[in-house]
Amino acid sequence: MAEKNAPEALSAKELEERQNAHPFAVPFLWLGKQKVIDNFIWLPVLGMIAMIALGIVFPHEKPAPWDVIPGSWAVIGFVSYTFIVLCAKPLTALLSRPEDYYGEGGLPDPEYSTEHTHEGDHHD
Repeated sequence: MAEKNAPEALSAKELEERQNAHPFAVPFLWLGKQKVIDNFIWLPVLGMIAMIALGIVFPHEKPAPWDVIPGSWAVIGFVSYTFIVLCAKPLTALLSRPEDYYGEGGLPDPEYSTEHTHEGDHHD
């Protein structure tokens, strides 16, 4: 009879992922499972519902004109957040530079620069 607290048997793929992952990333590998990815949308939706409920229970002292609709600020925030997330890919394409944009090697390391070596300087 198996113990109730025994960990689940891991598949070969999951074991390989754990071995190849950084030790700090191992606790978060569950985020990559397809079930979590498919159902992630429910997290912001539930958050929006909770914020609407809190807005109804604790209304603003000086509501904005669009606050005649309860929870309108939560919907506006959700739409704004979604807009920002969806803009990430076009903004990356617009603002990113190729890897060699700044040239090969980058800036010289000042510790190994031959221009500023002072072989005759001795500080005792």
